[in-house]
Amino acid sequence: MTRSYDQSCPAARALDVVGGRWSLLIVRELLLGPRRYTDLVEGLPGIGPNVLAERLRELRDAGVVGRTRLEPPAASTVYELTELGAAMRPLLDELTRWGMRLPAPSRPGDTFRLSWMLGCLRASFRPEQARGVRETYEFRVDDSTFHLRVDDGTLDIRHGGAADAVCTLTTDLGTLLAVGARLVDVEDAVARGLARLEGELPAAARAIGILGTHLEATDGRHGIVGAVGSTFRPDRARGVREIYEFVVDDLVFHARVDDGTVETDLGPAPDAAATLVTDLGTLLQLGAGSLPLEDALSAEVITVDGDLEAALRMADAFGVVRADRSASAP
Repeated sequence: MTRSYDQSCPAARALDVVGGRWSLLIVRELLLGPRRYTDLVEGLPGIGPNVLAERLRELRDAGVVGRTRLEPPAASTVYELTELGAAMRPLLDELTRWGMRLPAPSRPGDTFRLSWMLGCLRASFRPEQARGVRETYEFRVDDSTFHLRVDDGTLDIRHGGAADAVCTLTTDLGTLLAVGARLVDVEDAVARGLARLEGELPAAARAIGILGTHLEATDGRHGIVGAVGSTFRPDRARGVREIYEFVVDDLVFHARVDDGTVETDLGPAPDAAATLVTDLGTLLQLGAGSLPLEDALSAEVITVDGDLEAALRMADAFGVVRADRSASAP
């Protein structure tokens, strides 16, 4: 049964509709386009099927969400925002901006979805960067695809590909974070084999200029930490409880692994079981799997200090490819 504040106040009436747990996050997911029920389950880890069904019913009854049957060959039922629901975009963007100011680092057990980062990018968009630009850019990041549609200072981000994209950039999340934070030039990322570009390079550079606003604001530091954190594989770190230190160019940070969870933070770790020292380009190649650990060691582009077995566990936990491929085999 839906609870009400029973107050004759627009703010209270709004909270009657979207103030319940998960309701705003459902709207967050649908701001990126229509989603199937299974897509919403995937995008909202932790929600129970009964709770999701109940929240969708409440949002439909309030006229915030609609349900549509797609034409064949898709023939799927999808949920999408109504005009009333779509009007919540500025509210969600402002809530995201406010949340970005909170001093709350990622906690052990926190999950991550690329779509959540897209909300940050939309919220931190600077219209002046896109005056006079009317283009669509497609990104294929790991197993996700999304596109940016820019129209003279406005930005729309949606799930899926775009037939009219002027360029398509295919890469992994770590490289996208580093490129967006201006730590690696997109041309250099393509030359190193960290990204593949279809279309013209100037268009890709414009897309990165728009995408990188939020990441650039962190002076690039969170781009590096995010690049490392995005490669973490919980299944490879079960039972591991160690701290690993990374020295990347002039930046030092560490990762605390605790039985399949990871917490990253800036600064050294005096009790690190192993320390990896390298440059950003090499770190990205290791994380993307294009440079085996043994090859990096023999070429002396990285050094590893500390316990050797701990260093191997570190490499395995963060998806670094071994020459025999055994460490990263699925």
